Amino acid sequence: MKNKRSLKDRIRDLKLTHAVNKGAGGSVFKRMFFMIRRYIGILLVIFASYVALLVLLVEIEKKDPNATIHTLEEAFWYSVVTLTTIGYGDFYPVTHAGRFIASVFVILGIGLLGFFLGFMMEFVSRVKPIIQLSIQTAKPWYIFTDQSQYAMIFADNIKAVRPDAVIIYSGTKDAGKTSRAIAVQWSPGELLERRGSLYDAHLMCMKDNEMENFLDAIELSDTGAPIVCLANFTPAYHPMNINFFSLSDCTARLFWQQYPIKKKNENIILIGFGSAGNELLDRALELNVLYDGQAISYHVFGDSGEYCRNRKELNKMVSLNELSETRDSIVFHDTPWNTDEKLLSEADRIILCSDSEMENISILQTLQKFFPFRGEVYIYNSNVRSVATPFGQTRDVLTPAFVLHNTLTDMALCRHEMFRFYAGGDIPMWENLNSLIKDIHYITTDHISLKVRMLLGDEAPNLPFDDIPSSILRQASAARNELSAEQSEALIRLEHERLLRFYYLHNYRYGETANDEIRTNNMLRSFDKLTDHEKKMVEISWLLLDELASHKEAKGR
Repeated sequence: MKNKRSLKDRIRDLKLTHAVNKGAGGSVFKRMFFMIRRYIGILLVIFASYVALLVLLVEIEKKDPNATIHTLEEAFWYSVVTLTTIGYGDFYPVTHAGRFIASVFVILGIGLLGFFLGFMMEFVSRVKPIIQLSIQTAKPWYIFTDQSQYAMIFADNIKAVRPDAVIIYSGTKDAGKTSRAIAVQWSPGELLERRGSLYDAHLMCMKDNEMENFLDAIELSDTGAPIVCLANFTPAYHPMNINFFSLSDCTARLFWQQYPIKKKNENIILIGFGSAGNELLDRALELNVLYDGQAISYHVFGDSGEYCRNRKELNKMVSLNELSETRDSIVFHDTPWNTDEKLLSEADRIILCSDSEMENISILQTLQKFFPFRGEVYIYNSNVRSVATPFGQTRDVLTPAFVLHNTLTDMALCRHEMFRFYAGGDIPMWENLNSLIKDIHYITTDHISLKVRMLLGDEAPNLPFDDIPSSILRQASAARNELSAEQSEALIRLEHERLLRFYYLHNYRYGETANDEIRTNNMLRSFDKLTDHEKKMVEISWLLLDELASHKEAKGR
């Protein structure tokens, strides 16, 4: 049996193929020149044959006394009225040989006309995108590797935010129903070559197959252009210009920002525990550290065995399978969700988060029909708008703010640089961090919207951090500055607890020195045992309020 080739070998071969194609492909204009030269050569051969037949027809016909065709001009007129099917009848061949030649040249003429029309249609179809792109090189380009459903939804959301954006579908002839996109058969690399600059050019790997997206992103990384890749996995180390994202992760991030926790002892039920449910619970544990002495309870119904086996340190951050009045709790239920009627009736929110839309709808129907409940009901990946609030719809998730990560990355990088400044020592540069450590910066930045709610209460808007106006951020920062020393320390203590959760969730353990390779960290101890300098480093996350406000003000937001 043939051995399977490793992913590493496949990536290496892709890079080699890309290098060969890059050297042999030539420019877009050069390829267009070769196409035109080939067609012109064929056209000249056919035209020469056509003229030769006309000359031969005249020579044969003019020898007959009854002939109507005596000159090349008359033969040409005869061919024109015949090919156009007008057929005046003023000129026609009378000899047998003339009629035979006329039939041959008519057939040839029809082929010549069809060839000419086909050539013009193909020429226009190829020249049109060149002209369109040539006059729009100063605009932002979003080059998609495929015209998938995800690509078209994201393209529409891009146009809503950046009307001047040029949407390009690579490797296709059809731009679909929308006239706002350009379809070309060229590869993304050829399109970048045509543009002549990487400034404001984006490559979007958004095929339906996530493995193909991953391989495409690795192949295109050598272009140097920023790449967005839809994939449920992120390599520990990867080229700086690739940004991986998953729909389930974006859904979870958006959910807790749009529908934040409103009280310190909220009772939450998650029903249907697939990949979406996993991400929802992970982000809940990482983001929902909001109140001093909070005791939020998460009740999980579904197959949670794999989730628990992968997260060995869950019991260090929450009370596991036992409700607590002093800390958050997670209870993984082995029984069906509709076993405990009292639990359903007392829940503050019920989240239907199966990966199957039909299963979620079925559970909702059963819940409505047989059980009383007072809490909010949320349903994943569905358009049902009855007593349930839908979330996780692709159109709401595939937005520039959540996919491109522009502001998120800027602020995550800002936090890391502030961390390096305060920490000193040999702290790696951003480009040398692995994906897991970058993620803690991203999550801290995401938490800004919840920090605003912690400071402003119900006055805070339920918006993702990227949509919060700078004026609200300044208002939250001013509210923090007015707190007493004890209140300020309480906020820093909560931030430390939130950071501990991230590390525990990814199986870190305490170590005298931080070592991400073996997953040890010296911050994994109680807040009271931290030095003043370490507490200052934890406080950096709160300083991001002003940093993000300044960032938005610089952009007029």
